[in-house]
Amino acid sequence: MSVPKRGHETDAGIDLTAMAVEQKKPDIFFFDTGISIHLSTGYYAEIVPRSSIIKTDFFLANSVGIIDPDYRGRIFVPFRYIGTDDGAQAAEELLRQRIAQMLIRKLEPCRIEVVDSLEDTVRGTGGFGSTGL
Repeated sequence: MSVPKRGHETDAGIDLTAMAVEQKKPDIFFFDTGISIHLSTGYYAEIVPRSSIIKTDFFLANSVGIIDPDYRGRIFVPFRYIGTDDGAQAAEELLRQRIAQMLIRKLEPCRIEVVDSLEDTVRGTGGFGSTGL
């Protein structure tokens, strides 16, 4: 097991290490971090790739992983392989490497309310690019 830790005391992310890998599809690999977590009440975790993953032919398959506060299973990180070489071989080369980072976030409870209309604003319903470049 590799204990998750920050590279520097001031880092936001806690580095996660690939301890095992399982190929799920020809281009999808689930890396087992070897850990499970129990977060303090009122917190959840986000799993994101480390910036150095750009040096490989892997990218996080689900963009951001959410670890809910009541999840107690192992943390797996799914990566998609986009290289032209053997993906299984490339995945094996990532074992015991720091591949992702965990961000601990405060859970902000909210209430969802269904309404018939929303109040008007200056922006209104303007979507992508509506405020200029």
